[in-house]
Formats: sequence, structure tokens, C-alpha cells
Amino acid sequence: MFVDSLVDKLAEHPAQRMRFVARDRTTLVKTYGEIHDDAVRLMDELRDSGLGPGDLVGVFGPNSYEWILADLALLALGCVPVAIPAENRHESADIGAFVERFRLAALLVTRPLPGEAGLPAATAVLSERPVKLGPARHDDVPALPPGVRTIAFSSGTAGTQKGLMLTDDGIANTVELSARAWRVTTDDDILIVMPYSNFQQRYLTYLAISTGCAATVVPPEIMFQALKVVEPTIILGPPSFFEVLYNRVMAADPAERMDKGRGWLSMYGSRVRLMYTGSAPVPPAMVALFQELGAPLYEIYGSTEIGWIAMNVPGAARAGTAGRPVDGVTVELGDGGEVVVRAERPQVAGYVYEGVETQDAVFRPDGRIVTGDLGVLEDGFLRLAGRKNNVIITRSGVKINPAELEAGIERAFPGVRAMVALPDGAALLACVVWLDDPGKAAEVEAHITRMNADHEPSHRIATTLVRPAEELTVESGLLTRNFKIDRSAVRRTVWTSGDR
Repeated sequence: MFVDSLVDKLAEHPAQRMRFVARDRTTLVKTYGEIHDDAVRLMDELRDSGLGPGDLVGVFGPNSYEWILADLALLALGCVPVAIPAENRHESADIGAFVERFRLAALLVTRPLPGEAGLPAATAVLSERPVKLGPARHDDVPALPPGVRTIAFSSGTAGTQKGLMLTDDGIANTVELSARAWRVTTDDDILIVMPYSNFQQRYLTYLAISTGCAATVVPPEIMFQALKVVEPTIILGPPSFFEVLYNRVMAADPAERMDKGRGWLSMYGSRVRLMYTGSAPVPPAMVALFQELGAPLYEIYGSTEIGWIAMNVPGAARAGTAGRPVDGVTVELGDGGEVVVRAERPQVAGYVYEGVETQDAVFRPDGRIVTGDLGVLEDGFLRLAGRKNNVIITRSGVKINPAELEAGIERAFPGVRAMVALPDGAALLACVVWLDDPGKAAEVEAHITRMNADHEPSHRIATTLVRPAEELTVESGLLTRNFKIDRSAVRRTVWTSGDR
């Protein structure tokens, strides 16, 4: 088994290290040898508390050494870690609800929570050692398919956070594929920024451990301040990680852009050899600019259900596409251009908790998996074109892909985020635009007017709402933890508040 062996793998490279940078920029450094010994001690404490193979154990809290230590110890013990999203703060009184809702045997919290209420017996704070808890036992614990080793949750852009049952073989395949495609060596240092409750960040940690390379965990709030110090070699992140440089370059004098851009690349450190972006629409012009500057930025595409689906790699890349399908994956286009995948070793066996009612529509009986993404195949390269469930159908039956209209705005104004929708009860399209500089509102509206002149009446934006960019955060609920716009949350916040 792959994930069971990760703690033992640590002992193969005892001098290698992980770094955990805090918001105040203090850094905790742990060698793999130290992590191994700490994991073994935690395993003993959890075992003595009555936890064992098959138990569902929640892990809750922001990224920290305690989070990944708990994850590794639980996997080695044969438990099934349940990674509970922690974007918003919760008080102690809320924790008992997690134990009941997810039918957990125990819940491990990475740090003390606000509130005066004590923690339930089945809960322990990892900063208070030794861990002592009384497991909760439920008569209706979900039955997991064979091979399922952990549960993660989707980002919730569809309105619910699906519980995804990840298998040992699927996780191993994603790690092995990445190690080969990226040629990871012990000289590499993988950057981890997004929450551990997002499975991609855990998998990156497993990749580091299995290949013997270093890993560095940095809070997103201080990422750019930390990068020059931590000097990673491999960076994966949403487009917002890279739009900072793109926007700065595009705002510079055209005659000086290239020279200044090459200098500004230092914000990512001097050792980066691979940059990957995805999980949200990727502006092709941004990728092209990075590559023109000599920076190794590539688009990549995957899903938690499948793992990596397509990727660009040095020597086999095309800007504006997500790359060619990876080994073991076949991509075909279904109705309306929907991306449908056949994977030899998919990462997920199905859904649990929420999303179960959609499982049969996603995991087809013939083994194919429906992604919900729209795409086009161009000479074997996959170009993504938005989400199928975001397609707007007007009263007259016209189908509109909002991603195309949004891209038309965002390309013209680097750094701007836009969302096009048909508000409930409305007959005409409306658009929300988030601006750092309210003074650009008239310029944006004039651009949309020019766009409208090039479109059929059904595709014209009738109303434009300008909102402050600072409201577009994970904490506000308008962004998911993957930094995607939460379209349902925007609808509730903007159009149900009376704005039209």
C-alpha cells in the first residue's frame, strides 16, 4: 500500500526537510527523520486512545506541521483521514457537529479554537500532547469501497461540497505520474500554499516524501514576501499566483516591459524550474508572456475525481491549452463539448456525505468519468472552454457560455475579475466586475459596450455592476478555497440583495 508507507519513506531521507512558514514569517524546520519519529509517537498515542484501521478521523485547522503530521500518522495507522475544510473560523461549540455530521470516530484539531465551550470527548487539540480522547462509535458509519484511504471535499462551486473517497492506488498513480513527468529529484523543493484540506496540497507533500525532495509550506498572505527566502523549484497554483507579475508587466511602458519583467521574475525566487497553473480559467496571454520572459509557466488540468488529466511539459507544450492527456488517460468530447475521461487508475471511487445523488451521472457504468468542463481538442492538445453547468439558457432557449464573455473583459483589463450571469427573473445578461481602481469603471463599461456591438442581442450584457476587488476573498465566501469565483455565493450576495 502506498499511503501506509509514507511514514517509513521519511526514514529513507532523514536529512531532508520540510519548512513551515508562519504569517509572522517565523519558520519551523523539521527533518524527515524528525517527522518520522514524531509520526511514530503520535501513532502510539492515537492507538492508545482506541483508534485503529478503518476509523474515520477528521483533521481540522489551517496548514501547519500538526496537520500533516496527523495525516501521515493516521494513514500509517490504517485510519481514514477526513480533511474538513477550514476556510472560516469555528468555535469549540461547532466541533461536536462535525463528529456527528461525518460520523467520525475522532476529530483532531490543529490548534485551540475560540469559545469557552470545552471540546467533545472524541476531539483532541494536537498542540496539547499527549493526545487523549475517547472515540465516538456510530451505528451508521458510511461503508467505504475497498481501497479508499482518505476523504476530501470539493471546493463547492456547484453549491455543495461533495465528499470524495480517494483510493490508495489512485493517489499512488498521481504521485508516480508527477514524479516522472516533472523529473523530480532530491534537489527539488515543492511549494505548498493552498489549504491541506484541498487534496492537491496533501498529494504534493506525498510526492515530496516519496521522491525524497524538500517541501515548503507558506501562507498565501505572505507568499511573495517569502518566496525570495524559501527559493522553491516547483510551484503549482491558481492563475492569481502569476497574474501579479503579468499585471505589473502589462502596466509598464511597452518599450520597457521585457527588461522589467525579467527583473520582476525574482519575486518567485531564483531556483524555480517548473511553474504550473490551472483550477481556474488561465489567460493564454499570461502563459505566453511568462514564457517570453524565460519563465517555465505551463497550464495543467486535473480533477480530484481523476487526478491529472492533461498537462504541458517542457518540449511538448502549447500556450492556450491544458496540454496533451497524460499517460493512462483518454479524453473524448461528449454532448456540447463536455470533457469525458477514461482513466486506468482514477483517484476517486465515488462520493460520500454530500453529492451521492450525482455519483451515477459523473461515474458512468462504462468506466468513463464526466468532468463537467467544456473543451476542444486541437492536434491532441486540450483547450478548456468553461464549465457546462455555468452555461446560461435564455428564455428563448439560446445557450450562452459565460466564460467567453468573461474572458473578453479580463483580457482587456489584466487583474480584473468578471462574472456574467442571468439573474433570477431577468431576461437580459448582467455582469459583475471587481476592480481595484473604481476610476476604471467607465473604461470597463465602455469596453463592454464595444463587446456588445460584436455579439448577437442574446449575448449582450445589459447591466454591469462594479464591486470593490477587496471583497473577493475566501473569507467573504465569494471565492472558493481554490480561488475560483463561487457563482452561487455571488448570486446570493449581489443579485438577491436587490442589485440589478
